[in-house]
Amino acid sequence: MSKSSYLISAKMFLVFVTALVLVSCEGPIGPIGPAGEDGVNIVGEVFEIEGDFNQSGNFGISGQYGFDILESDKVLIYRLAGLDQNNNDIWKLIPQVVFHSNGIFSYDYDFTFYDYAIYMNGDFDLNTLESGYTDAQIFRVLIVPADRIDVRMDYSDHKAVLEMLGVKEKEIVRRNSN
Repeated sequence: MSKSSYLISAKMFLVFVTALVLVSCEGPIGPIGPAGEDGVNIVGEVFEIEGDFNQSGNFGISGQYGFDILESDKVLIYRLAGLDQNNNDIWKLIPQVVFHSNGIFSYDYDFTFYDYAIYMNGDFDLNTLESGYTDAQIFRVLIVPADRIDVRMDYSDHKAVLEMLGVKEKEIVRRNSN
């Protein structure tokens, strides 16, 4: 073995041993970091609204959430449309178009990050509607946090949205808007 080959082999061995020593070294333990928040879990909020649609209220009901939501959150509102043959609630996502003998009307809504408005529009005088369409109407307001929004989900499936949010029927509070 030549002297230059021996020097190259010795240098490579020295580099290898140095790398091995550096990798296997352990330094002093650093200071403990700040404590994190315990159990923070972003969940959706759900509540019910009961109200009457009439001319004095411009065929609308509105209110504030009573808590803060992010502008990026999604607000869904469902109308209690009736009961099925097993006496289970039938919830329909609004906007909802209704074909009536007087013409066509709809339940619709808009929202901001601090309030909501549910209103009726129609192509005829809404004062002529039967009370079943205007009085004691029940709506569910569901706030879906932005991090839970799934574009593939069928949001018209009220039960699936409640399950996704982890909300049980018995936990839903009803508010009166009038």
